[in-house]
Amino acid sequence: MSSALAPAAQRVALLGFGDFERSALVSYIRLSGSRVPAYAEAVSLADADYLIADADHAGTLDAVLGAERVADTVFIGSLAPDGALAWMMRPIDPLQVFREIDATVALRRAQAQAAPSAGSPPPTLSDEVTQAPAPPQRPAARAPANRGTARRAGDVSAPVEALLVDDSEIALRFLERQLQDLGLRTETASHSQRALELLAQRRFDVIFLDVDLGPHSELDGLALCQRIKQQHRLPATAEAPVVVMVSAHAASTDRVRGSFAGCDAYLGKPLDDDALRRSLRTLGLRLSAPADAGNSRPGALSSRPAPLDRSR
Repeated sequence: MSSALAPAAQRVALLGFGDFERSALVSYIRLSGSRVPAYAEAVSLADADYLIADADHAGTLDAVLGAERVADTVFIGSLAPDGALAWMMRPIDPLQVFREIDATVALRRAQAQAAPSAGSPPPTLSDEVTQAPAPPQRPAARAPANRGTARRAGDVSAPVEALLVDDSEIALRFLERQLQDLGLRTETASHSQRALELLAQRRFDVIFLDVDLGPHSELDGLALCQRIKQQHRLPATAEAPVVVMVSAHAASTDRVRGSFAGCDAYLGKPLDDDALRRSLRTLGLRLSAPADAGNSRPGALSSRPAPLDRSR
């Protein structure tokens, strides 16, 4: 293929990296000029065909999300939103990063070539019915933060098993009492290592995580949430347990981070009983009615979800 007919270089913007990591990525971009596809560094997000973003930098996540460019972005770090082009952990491997982009470039070019040309006659109605092409598939992230499908009320035949993870003993006991009043069977952990030990030994339907797990935890709540969603699947359904973040930090940016980590709900502290009950029912977890608490053992489930108490 002559240089005159070679495709234009793909412009790549680097968002949020330190000098060392940026230098490694820039060097690879410069060395790619003689290959196909070729790449060039973009001066801004708006000028870029693809993005490589530091997922641990709050401003970078906000910029990509605000520009609606998640599907064009390789995220590197501990967080990644659903629908990302790809997500990788550190240390950065520029070769692997650009292999992901290479695959997406090839796929999108193939889709563009398969699209009808502007001079083609419009299809008839019968053509549309019998020959309609399948919709193009969006490139999927290799390891995005996955959200398990909420289990419906009829999907459980045993008490709902809940794991509570918080470095505060007071917070653990308070939440444990609230959940037991709603019919859940509970286990507690005060740091991430203990939580992972329990997850390796037992099956849990729902996990409550504080974001800040203190100095004795190897993982914070967000990183632990991602680990759970990726590595701990329920035996019967192969789905990850429901994860509910519970934190005193409940601003919109905190909730976005929780969503990127894969949590299914995000509740602020101090925890309101009604908000907790509504969230659990929304997630499909069957609860015992508070009025029946005296007639049932902890962990017992009612035959159907109790109606919301709107008088409170």
